Amino acid sequence: MVNTQEEDTPWIMRITRGKVHPGTWDAFEQAYKATVVAKSEHIDGLRGRWLVQDIDDPDAGYSVSFWESAEAIQAYEQSDFYRQEILPTLHPFFVGEFTTTYCTVKVNQSFDASMAYAALEPEYWEDFALFY
Repeated sequence: MVNTQEEDTPWIMRITRGKVHPGTWDAFEQAYKATVVAKSEHIDGLRGRWLVQDIDDPDAGYSVSFWESAEAIQAYEQSDFYRQEILPTLHPFFVGEFTTTYCTVKVNQSFDASMAYAALEPEYWEDFALFY
């Protein structure tokens, strides 16, 4: 059975794409886990976060996060934590520019109704190395 869900108040997906210096993905991922994952579990409005590596270009990837509102993202991006810990830790890995896009989630589809909600929780993805 297919489950589709439309929200009255759409959530926001923040997608950042970038490339790291060749051969540094593993070090970047460790820095991401040590900073972003380890220190950000109580950010207001953040519902889930994933770091994904491009299959065709192992030096490229995306950071995808799921937010309750644009205001929550703005507060996060203006926070001391983001500006003084996350950016200085991760920026040295990047080659060229990285881009951030903000998207309104219009439809959330799941083939198992419980997964639509579970997928919003970071704990759901702990067993999936690709989406850690």
